[in-house]
Amino acid sequence: MIRGNEDIPEALLNAFRLEKGAQAFYLSAAERISDENGASMFRRLAGMEEKHMHEIYSLYNGFQGDRSPVSLQQFKEEISAEFMESGGKIEAALSDVSGRFFLDSREVLRLALKEEEAARKLYLRLAERSEDSGTASLYRNLAEDEMAHMEMIREALERKGG
Repeated sequence: MIRGNEDIPEALLNAFRLEKGAQAFYLSAAERISDENGASMFRRLAGMEEKHMHEIYSLYNGFQGDRSPVSLQQFKEEISAEFMESGGKIEAALSDVSGRFFLDSREVLRLALKEEEAARKLYLRLAERSEDSGTASLYRNLAEDEMAHMEMIREALERKGG
């Protein structure tokens, strides 16, 4: 649970959980919607979260020093996730998309944009609450990463005309 007094390794574990949750949402949403274009977009967004998890995993291993790291796959299996980056529960968000027929991939992108914006705001709040300056800096960096994700989604929306 995120408290605000985490050290950097614990904050990285929290961030990994949130990224894993976002990925789980995108993958599950891809399976639950009727529109193949929307499902494809959800799978691509899940791939973005996979890359972010890999970056966080690498940072976490850097803080482990001489302790032998586990593989990324084992790490993913050991870390549970019930929340998404936005702070919302995965199952609650999935109930919103279950069985929906998305009009097009733009609707999926707009949903993803909302999630990434909520994640950015969450990381900024965590940075403000953090008692450790290094952890606060980490959360601010994660918020910047979410901003980069938002820009990529906005660009994709513009390419799709909306």
